Amino acid sequence: MLLSLFTTGLYGYLDFVLIGWTLGLVWLAVRALVTAKGGFAQKVRAGLNDEVFLFGGWGGDVRAAAGGWMFLLSVVLLQFDMFFMNSLVRELDLPWYSFLASWLNIAYSMLLILKIVLFTRYSGRQLAAAYCFFFVFRWVYLNNHQYWFAMVLFYMLAAKDAPLRRTLKAGLVTSCASFLAVAVASSAGWIGTLSELWDDGRMRNSFGYGWYNLTGVIVLALCLMYVCLRQVRNLKWFDFVVLAAALVFCNEGPASRAAVVCLALLIALTLLLRFLPGIARPVWVRALVSAAPVLALAASLLGSWLYTPDNALLVKLNDIFTGRLYLANKALSETSLAIAGQGLWDADYVVDNCFANLWIYAGPVASVLLWGAMAALLWRLMKKGAVTESACLVVMLAHGFMENHVIWPCVNVCLWLMPCVLFLLPKERVGDFAPDTGAPQTTF
Repeated sequence: MLLSLFTTGLYGYLDFVLIGWTLGLVWLAVRALVTAKGGFAQKVRAGLNDEVFLFGGWGGDVRAAAGGWMFLLSVVLLQFDMFFMNSLVRELDLPWYSFLASWLNIAYSMLLILKIVLFTRYSGRQLAAAYCFFFVFRWVYLNNHQYWFAMVLFYMLAAKDAPLRRTLKAGLVTSCASFLAVAVASSAGWIGTLSELWDDGRMRNSFGYGWYNLTGVIVLALCLMYVCLRQVRNLKWFDFVVLAAALVFCNEGPASRAAVVCLALLIALTLLLRFLPGIARPVWVRALVSAAPVLALAASLLGSWLYTPDNALLVKLNDIFTGRLYLANKALSETSLAIAGQGLWDADYVVDNCFANLWIYAGPVASVLLWGAMAALLWRLMKKGAVTESACLVVMLAHGFMENHVIWPCVNVCLWLMPCVLFLLPKERVGDFAPDTGAPQTTF
């Protein structure tokens, strides 16, 4: 059985966490009963509230620091894998490529598993809350086999207590270097690229990647990481020049509509928050922003369900989203609702709207959990005053109307902030990417 855990990919990786956390819950209970002082009620309270490493306190702070470096290294390997190895360099048949590609996923997955099980402190309450979320997502993955649905779970869980700003810097450097290497290599003719001539005479180029929209979302991801690192309140004129240049590149190069629209939205939101910072303070604004994931889910499902060729408004929206309402309507009308997700591999539906896609393939329970958790994260970020991360998350939600990358942890780095929701952490432990100045955090 143990051998099968190493040979079944993500199934085995999820089982490692399942076994580790199940034993960890038992260990926490036994530890509280044996070591905690007082009566049974005091022992239960200690088991629920004392935050400790699973299976013993060996290593102490060194163990906690090692866990942070494990998360950072896993992010670096993931960014390199997706932004470099996932390019058309794979078609060169280089001798090192197959070896490296086969081990990269194992390496960053094992780092995440070690971080989650052995190098993170938990209280009984924290572990029980995250265990429920993990159990649902694992159950759904066994049914739908969607790679990113499982990987996003690993990164959301492993980010607990990790040094996020340091990790963001390393991830951004790796991502930029990987993208530039691919773009330069394709421009020089060293690797292949996709290109097509549009009717209006414009040339569309993927710059070394397997599809134009992938190039667009990589540029969008780089801009989101850059903004999170710089922080809205510190943005200068040259930062907006960088963002505007990325927008022009996406429009003139890969011509990725989703990336162009979302980059324009990112620029608009950062300008608004930079020069009118008080706009995020009213409660109704925070409530509206926090409701964005649920509103996006409702709009996606209603628009897809109600779409007909006779509805002029929905036909126009379908044209704007390049046929995505029609495609989602077809999938929704021809499939039944699966509470715990489904594969539908023979049907081969194309559902690029992430909200409709997860409703079909992950089911309503996991969808409500994910978007509800994201809404709770936005509320906590907005209440903390973390407007940079809130704006970037809203941009990715907008991207979810057209693509599925909102749940890719290598693209949507704001997913690393999810532990405060999944583990029910107190308000002072709501994470962000701002530098630690030692000054008290502004709270709206």
